[in-house]
Amino acid sequence: MKKLFVSAFVSIMALSSCQSDVVDPTSIDITAAPVVALPLGGIGLTMDHLLIPDSSLIFDDNTTYKVIVAQDSVFGIDVNDLISIPTQSPSNSSISMGTIAVTNVSLTQDIALGAVAADAGLSPISSAHGSNSLFPPLSETNVGTYGGSGFGTFTSASFSNGTLTLGLTNGWPVPVSMGIDLVNSSTGATILTYALNNIAANGGTGSDTESLVNITLPNSIGFKITSLTSPGSGTSLVAIDTTDNLELVISSADLEVYNAVTQISTQDISSDTQYVDLSTGGSEELRELMFSTASFDYEFVSTLAEDLELNLNFPGSDQNGIEVDTTITIAAGATTTGSINLNGTVLDLTQDPSQNHSKLPIAVAATLVGSGNLVNIDSSDALDMTFEMTNLQFGHIKGYFGSQQITIDPGAVDLAIDFLENFDGEISFAEPSIAMSITNSIGLPIQLVLDFNSYKDGTAYGLNGPDYVLPYPTTVGNTSTGTLSFDNTNSSIVDVFTLPKDSITYGGSVNVNHDTATFGTENFVTNSSSISGDLLMEMPFFFTATGLGFYDTLATDQNNSGILPDGSELESAKIVLQTASTLPLDASLTLSFYDANWNTLLVKNLGLVESGIPDANGIVVTPNTLDAELELDANEANAVLDAVHITVEATMSTYNAGSDPVKLRTDATLNLNLGAQFKVNVTL
Repeated sequence: MKKLFVSAFVSIMALSSCQSDVVDPTSIDITAAPVVALPLGGIGLTMDHLLIPDSSLIFDDNTTYKVIVAQDSVFGIDVNDLISIPTQSPSNSSISMGTIAVTNVSLTQDIALGAVAADAGLSPISSAHGSNSLFPPLSETNVGTYGGSGFGTFTSASFSNGTLTLGLTNGWPVPVSMGIDLVNSSTGATILTYALNNIAANGGTGSDTESLVNITLPNSIGFKITSLTSPGSGTSLVAIDTTDNLELVISSADLEVYNAVTQISTQDISSDTQYVDLSTGGSEELRELMFSTASFDYEFVSTLAEDLELNLNFPGSDQNGIEVDTTITIAAGATTTGSINLNGTVLDLTQDPSQNHSKLPIAVAATLVGSGNLVNIDSSDALDMTFEMTNLQFGHIKGYFGSQQITIDPGAVDLAIDFLENFDGEISFAEPSIAMSITNSIGLPIQLVLDFNSYKDGTAYGLNGPDYVLPYPTTVGNTSTGTLSFDNTNSSIVDVFTLPKDSITYGGSVNVNHDTATFGTENFVTNSSSISGDLLMEMPFFFTATGLGFYDTLATDQNNSGILPDGSELESAKIVLQTASTLPLDASLTLSFYDANWNTLLVKNLGLVESGIPDANGIVVTPNTLDAELELDANEANAVLDAVHITVEATMSTYNAGSDPVKLRTDATLNLNLGAQFKVNVTL
């Protein structure tokens, strides 16, 4: 600058030398008043300088910024949180032999006339053999015992049911009446007593029937004639043949024994349906159960005298389209163990008439298999049964799983967003949203009660959004997805995301089967069913803000103190500012001037740089330009000249004092150029 003034002086002197008059330069004062312009710096500010995209800040195709915060699995529910099949204890039962039906028996005994005549001392009858003669009247007692054989199908039997009939066919030539005791021929003990009256001659028949209940028949049966009466032939001659017989025939009906050494026929001894309780201990009602894996283990301990065929059937079951039905042979007096594979079996748990849920029906039918041998049977003989369900892994469960509330584990949302650290003040987003992405394979209605709050200085700002019913499948094995949305139309989300906040937290609960009147009680789960909820928060920069602070270095390492000519006198100074802005922000600018050690020399407020005017969509389409000058006094001007470092600080608000929402776009800019002009007087 000094060289500039010397050159000017030389030029002036050269022009003067062309004049005809000679002037003594020492008697002339030449005063110049030049203007010295000093550029102080400039900022070409774009949104990339203010908002550096990171994992949270992005911009979409239309160049509008938005804050994205995603958090996976903010809550989750596993099938085991809802229902499980408790470990099953073994169940015990037994099938007692009880009374056993045995084959009806028969026994025939012929008693010849000659034998009776001999035993009763009826010599006239014996001597008249082979002739026609008068048959004398009879009135005999305790004639004798005949027979002594047993029943071929048992050697001893005690009866709980049945009858024994004694039939008489009279082969004698006269009618008879008889009293006959059925006796144990070994001991003579009377078993049953019969009366046969007025049985006609020559083939007449008659019978008497007695109950066998609580009667024991031995293996040796005798017929004791306790009385024998007949009117004889009167005055008529009859043919007398001492080989003529009284034929006694024993027949039985409905025989059941409780203790015997006997043959038994193949017969059903039990048919019953048992129920295994699969209740979970709560209000759940299981209606259908499909086992992925399961084993029905059994142990049978038999004290029965014959083999047993035991049929186990699971009514209503479906294993590959076939009802589960198994027949097991249990050897007499043996222990038999085994298991039934129920993998992939669907079970109907609604068949118990007393409780139409959570009961597994097992139909048990026992058939005693007769071998044809004499066996010792007793009604106390039994088959003891132990059943146990093991290795239970269900494939699916249908039913009603009760009403319950499950607490969502609380968590925090990380809003440590880097770019916000560039600002002070408050930002209020006009269109924030929370989207809860739900993936659900649990087939029942679940209500989400979301507790979402932000905090500042101890005050909570709640979301206050609606309680949603989560999307859920209606077919076993399907998965439903959906999104639950919270925005400024259904919640207080604007208050939640008016930043800055100290913290943001979430929690709440889910209510299972909260409204059965509306949604019913038909629930289902599979062994892999679950619910997960992922959180996505979006805050488009359609916002209002006040008190936003921004700070930057305008110039550094300046050396302007020597730009004025030597001997010059500072007449006036001013700062010149030129701005052009498409930012939707009003900015109050403050310049600070520092020496080399960053000691403050001067702070100067440049006034307001006004926002561009946004359109109806909150976007500034026409830049706002400003040319401004700020007068400086001598001290301020010297401070500017002596400054080594210059910073600019902006306090910003959105358009219209922060009352109208605006959008920040990547193409928004603020161009600021700053200079100083110094007017000086120089005497040459």
